[in-house]
Amino acid sequence: MKIYYDPNFTFQELLDYYAPSILDINGEKFIDLHSLNIVNFLGLQPIKRYNEEINGWFFNVSEYETNEILPLENLLPFNNENFEKFKISNTLSFEYLRYNEVYNNLFLKVENTLNNLECVISLNNNFLTQHLEVFADVGFEFLLEINVVLTIKNLANRYSFSSSFNHPFVFRIELSNTFYEQVYKFLEEFRDFNKKISERIPALYSQFRQLPKSDELARILLNSSIDSFAKTIYSYGSIELFIDDLRKLAELLSLFSEN
Repeated sequence: MKIYYDPNFTFQELLDYYAPSILDINGEKFIDLHSLNIVNFLGLQPIKRYNEEINGWFFNVSEYETNEILPLENLLPFNNENFEKFKISNTLSFEYLRYNEVYNNLFLKVENTLNNLECVISLNNNFLTQHLEVFADVGFEFLLEINVVLTIKNLANRYSFSSSFNHPFVFRIELSNTFYEQVYKFLEEFRDFNKKISERIPALYSQFRQLPKSDELARILLNSSIDSFAKTIYSYGSIELFIDDLRKLAELLSLFSEN
């Protein structure tokens, strides 16, 4: 029994970050997208450790002498299509690790999930606790969320990724029907946005506080469910399109006005 995994992870981190692994069982290779099957090997010492290259990717290999029977229905057969899935899951997990260890003070974070090939983008609690005054201001938080909603929706659309937004500052990006290169570029582009907005938020909040009080913004906050409003904007992907439709709605409603 051999387990192949990315050298960027320790064996334990495969589970911590839902990283994938390749299992060689009696000479036949399988892919475990989130390494759920390695849990029974955590307490065992491998009889060999070495490195090996597969399809141009460099792996750590741990070899075990065991009679452990793994449920093959939870594994993917090793082929080019599934190796592409391996690369996507591995890239998401490595990004997840980097957001914990390198980018842990940025505004948003990226995580891999156990739901096939999907990443979650959400508010980073470290950033929240360091900028409590920003998120205590309902008006600025609302504007910030709308900005993030539009940015992520449009970024996902550019890569033709399906996405959803069901909770404040929590976005799910579906990546089952794409390719590694596209996911890599998407994560790079999002990281660039995340770094820039993280640096700008304190200054933006300072500017916002200096603006005259907006009665219009106050009315929106008073008369709307903020979560529902943000979800509507996310569905539209454009403030301008939403406003155009509201204008048309007002025009159509005029039909009911008495002459």
